[in-house]
Amino acid sequence: MKRETVKRVLTLLICVLMTVSLLPAVAMAEEVTEDVIDDSTIEAYTSYENGEDAGVSGVSVTDEKPNTDIKVIPSDANALILMDTGAQSPKGVPGQVVKIVLPLAVNKEYLPSEKYMLRNINIYPDVPTDASVSNWPFELIYASDVQHLKDMSYNSTAEVWFEFKISEFASKGRYAVPFKINATVWREDAVNGTTITEDVTFKVSAYVTVTDNGNMSGVTTSFGSLQVAGTNAGGSYTVPTGTPNQTISMRIPVINVGGTLTSVTVYPVVSAALDEFPFVIDSTNLGKYFDYWASGEVKYLDYTFTVSPFATSGNKSIKFKANYFENSAPAEGSFSTQFTVIDGYDASAMSVMVQSYKLYVDDTEVSGLMAGEETELRLTLINNSKYDTAKKIISSLVFTNSPGLTLCVGGTDTAYADSIKPGGTTVLKYKIMAKQDAEVGPAMLGINLTYETTEAVAGKAAQNIMLPVSQKMDVLAGTPEVYGTPSKDKEATISVPLTNMGRAKAMNIRVLATDGMTASTPCYVGDLLAGGSTSADVTVGFSKIGAFVGKMILQYEDANGETYSQDISVPLSVAESSADTDANSVNAKKDGTDSRWWLWLLILILALILIGIVLYVIIRYKRGEIGPGAENTAALDDFDDDFDADGGTPGIGEKPLTYDGSNKDGNV
Repeated sequence: MKRETVKRVLTLLICVLMTVSLLPAVAMAEEVTEDVIDDSTIEAYTSYENGEDAGVSGVSVTDEKPNTDIKVIPSDANALILMDTGAQSPKGVPGQVVKIVLPLAVNKEYLPSEKYMLRNINIYPDVPTDASVSNWPFELIYASDVQHLKDMSYNSTAEVWFEFKISEFASKGRYAVPFKINATVWREDAVNGTTITEDVTFKVSAYVTVTDNGNMSGVTTSFGSLQVAGTNAGGSYTVPTGTPNQTISMRIPVINVGGTLTSVTVYPVVSAALDEFPFVIDSTNLGKYFDYWASGEVKYLDYTFTVSPFATSGNKSIKFKANYFENSAPAEGSFSTQFTVIDGYDASAMSVMVQSYKLYVDDTEVSGLMAGEETELRLTLINNSKYDTAKKIISSLVFTNSPGLTLCVGGTDTAYADSIKPGGTTVLKYKIMAKQDAEVGPAMLGINLTYETTEAVAGKAAQNIMLPVSQKMDVLAGTPEVYGTPSKDKEATISVPLTNMGRAKAMNIRVLATDGMTASTPCYVGDLLAGGSTSADVTVGFSKIGAFVGKMILQYEDANGETYSQDISVPLSVAESSADTDANSVNAKKDGTDSRWWLWLLILILALILIGIVLYVIIRYKRGEIGPGAENTAALDDFDDDFDADGGTPGIGEKPLTYDGSNKDGNV
């Protein structure tokens, strides 16, 4: 290989390297060029080519004619407005005639100068098409109620009025009364010397306040219209008194605090309990009737009663009920008065109470109520008296404070026992259940007891019992996931997804590891609301090796403290130790190396070829065939072929050295 050839090869390699190094720069330049030349640039260039002015956006080069047909719209579309001065909101009661005054003024924004005129003005109430009492509480007095104004100009004012009768169907409130105005706007056109007219229609509104409910409004008093009225200077009513067997007369003042009442019936509530009605009934007609009772009117209820010989001393509350029509709507109410018994009967009733209770499902005793499950409640009542027998025992359940409890279909809230001997007991049965969506935990159930002695002395008691309510618990454990490579001398993490499929909160959730797995402490998750999801990440060690199925135990509680448990299977494959695992990995690498012997053979052949090329180049360099002076060395080799180095004697077949005179300087 000659020097020029080497130089050419090196130059070609350098050019190739420079070209490759410039490729990223060229690609970047192309990307920048594509980003810079966007649609707006192309559009600007196109505009320039078409001779358009692209330097000013949105400006037309063509002059437009001025718009002479411009109509200025005023800020207020009403040509007439209500003046604040003198504007009033009339008030009235149903049946009263009220006057609505409309003080009108010209809107200066609509009629800005004296060249404008408002003519042929007609004002009339805008009665809604749905003329219900809620939006039109008036009766029309005149068939045509239209007010007419001839002309109004700049700075003009006027006043019109209307009369309305408030309907007896109206109820209290503030009502808007709309009025519609039709008129013609006249204005002078100074340019053309003509007049221009325009018909306009607009509305104004006034307000009327109704201060009472009409007799036909149908409005009723929510707390009851009849109450006991005061008769003395202090505004109170003196409570009457009586002794057992005494006949008394009661005169009760009652006031109507509601609307107008008609067809009123008032009667006392008769009760078998002497504390509620301490009188002897000698008549079945105790009701009082009134055809009409005006609002605020006081009427008197007169009764003659005989005090029961068994009435006990003290204040007794006597309840009255009333049925009536208030403002033509049916309604009812109640009120109470007091009566005091003096020197009453001293005998007292014995103490009857709930001793205990039990719950049964299909004649099997249970500890609490399960939501949606019919349960039998068995109450045990005891008579604590040593001598008196309790009779006519009535026991009623009260669900007021237990919204999660209810009766079963076909059940009743009341049970009856004929008698309980002194010191004896009896069992009363009820069919109850917890609702499907009942809250988990204790529910309070009220029990009211009424009974009598052999002398007809009434007794009563009120008690509460607590019933534990439970929901069916259902915590779903998903497929466990093992993180890391299980090894006997290493810990691994197992994640178990948990979902609460039940209706109640699962409490104190924890996961334990057993059967080939060990954990220093259980994994505590906490509480999980109904419908919620979480995961338990358990760090475990391993006491077994090889493939086996481990077991984890899921435990949780409900609000009543009852514990639930379920097993979770975990398929595992545990190695003996980490060292064995590493050795297996090395063996696998060796096996992979042996399987690629041909690759190593190819690399060896390439290396030998490379070494041969290097040796070949070195030998030729030493011989002078390549590198500096390679041409001189070749000439010397040609000369050596004609001259022997051992004295110049030609060898066999060699010609003697002769001088042909080619060396001009005379050197041989």
